[in-house]
Amino acid sequence: MTKNEQSKHSVLSQWIKENVANGNFSVGERIPSENELAKKFGYSRQTVRQAIGTLVSEGILVREQGSGTYVSILNRKSSVDKTMRIGVITTYLDDYVFPSIIHGIEEILTEAGYTMSLGITHNKPRNEENCLQQMIQSGVDGIIIEGTKSALPNANEKLYQKLKEIHIPTVFINGYYNNYSDSYIVMDDAKSGELATDVLIQNGHKHIGGIFKSDDLQGLKRYEGILKSIKKHNFVVDDTSIIWYTTEDFNYLFEGSMDTVILDRIKDITGIVCYNDQVASALIRLLKRNNLSVPDNYSIVSFDNSFLAKEMVCNLTSVIYPSNKIGKKAAQLILKQINNPLIAERIKIEPSIKLRNSVKKLNI
Repeated sequence: MTKNEQSKHSVLSQWIKENVANGNFSVGERIPSENELAKKFGYSRQTVRQAIGTLVSEGILVREQGSGTYVSILNRKSSVDKTMRIGVITTYLDDYVFPSIIHGIEEILTEAGYTMSLGITHNKPRNEENCLQQMIQSGVDGIIIEGTKSALPNANEKLYQKLKEIHIPTVFINGYYNNYSDSYIVMDDAKSGELATDVLIQNGHKHIGGIFKSDDLQGLKRYEGILKSIKKHNFVVDDTSIIWYTTEDFNYLFEGSMDTVILDRIKDITGIVCYNDQVASALIRLLKRNNLSVPDNYSIVSFDNSFLAKEMVCNLTSVIYPSNKIGKKAAQLILKQINNPLIAERIKIEPSIKLRNSVKKLNI
C-alpha cells in the first residue's frame, strides 16, 4: 500500500468510526457495501477493503459471508467488569510540571470513583513497554500516557495495537505518536515556539538561536515555531546556533566539559529559545560560571512557566504550561472514551506567555 493509499484508508476508517459513534450507523446495521463506499469516496476497492478490515480487527465491524458488513456489538465492559482503575504513565515524576498534571488527573478520577495506577518511564522505551505490559496484565479501564521519545518511531507499536484489540482506550498528553490515531491533549507547541520567538524579535533581537530536545515531539514542534517566526520577520535562521540534544545527553551537555563548545555555538546571537525551564536554568548556570549573565549578555525565553521561571529563581520569560488543566482534561476524556470507545478527540491548547526580565530590549 502506498503512502497515499494509507492516508485514504485512514480517512475512510475514521469516517466510519464517526458515523458509528454518532449513531448514523447503529449497532447491528449494515454499512454501505465496498462498491458503494468506493464510489462515494472515489477510492479503489482495495483501499476500502483495507479500511473495513482494520475496523473488523478492532471489533467495530463484523463481516457476514454473503450478507455484508455490520456494526458489531462492541465489546464494552459492563459496570461489573470494570476495574475502576486508570493507568497513568508519565516520563518523569519530580518537582517540575508533573505533580500538577497528576493532581489534575487524580481529582477528576476520584470524583468519578476511579483509582489511579501510576507508571514512570524516564523516557525509555523499554520502561514504557514494562509499564504497558503490567497494566494490561493487572487490568485497567483506560490509560493516560505521555509517550516515550515521541519524535522517534514507536518502539511499542505492537502493544498499542493490542490495547486497541482488547478495547482499552488511550489518551496521550504532551506528545503523541504520529502513526497512532487515538486521542491526545497537548499544547500547540508550534504556536508556543512562534510566540516565544516573537517576544525576542519584538525586543530588537535579530540573531536568535535555540537549545532543543530532539527525541520528543515537543522539541521538534517548538523549533518549527521558531522557524515560522524568524521567516515571518524576514530574518535568517543560523543553523550553527541551534543546539540539539537527546534525553541521555542533558547532564553531559551542561556539566561543564561542553561549556567552550556551547559558548562558541552561541557567540554570534543575542537571543536564545530554550526547550524548557530546566534547560534555561542549566544554561544560565553555564553562563554564570563563564562570567556571562542574562539578560545583559544573552536574552532567554523558555517554556513551562515552572517554579524555575519565578522571579526569585531564574526570572524567566516563559510560555505558560497549564499542567493541572491538561491533567483534568485528559482524565475527563479517558472517562468519555470508556463510555464510548469510538470517541477520538485531538485537543491543542492555545499558548500564552508570562513576561519577566530575561529579555533585554535592544536599540532597533
